[in-house]
Amino acid sequence: MKGNPQKEIEMAFLALPPDPASPEGFSVEGDGWFPAIDCNKMRDALRIGEMVTNARLVEAIKGGQLTIDRELADWRTAREDEGAADLTEVEPTRMIGGDHRLSLLYIRAVRFAAAAELAELHRDLTATQDGQARADTEATTAQEYHRLATNAVRDIIGTGRVAVELI
Repeated sequence: MKGNPQKEIEMAFLALPPDPASPEGFSVEGDGWFPAIDCNKMRDALRIGEMVTNARLVEAIKGGQLTIDRELADWRTAREDEGAADLTEVEPTRMIGGDHRLSLLYIRAVRFAAAAELAELHRDLTATQDGQARADTEATTAQEYHRLATNAVRDIIGTGRVAVELI
């Protein structure tokens, strides 16, 4: 008899936590003015599972950065003209939970823009009726992510969240 059978059974049922879908500490760098986006923190914050590969998440984050950077281009130029070398130099004393307020808002905006892209592109082309119902739910989620990204951008630039036009 080789070894302890009870020990072999215990070892067979030993459950190890899964490896993260993105390497530990892996971030998508921006241009240096805005902060980097940590992939695993985004996964945790938005409950993005391992079905989304690191490569897909990175591309979605880059898309989110492009979108939000474009939306903030005029605001950023004005802050640079005021002398800010990066985002943390804009309202540097405004903190939330020990973190720079505007950095938190930027990260939220990028995360939500990236999550919206993932939700829009994650539909199964061979979906059954149940699969199509899930796809409709994902579309609603994508719309919610877009709304949350827009809210974060508006909070950064200091405008209201509701646009009303009289006819």
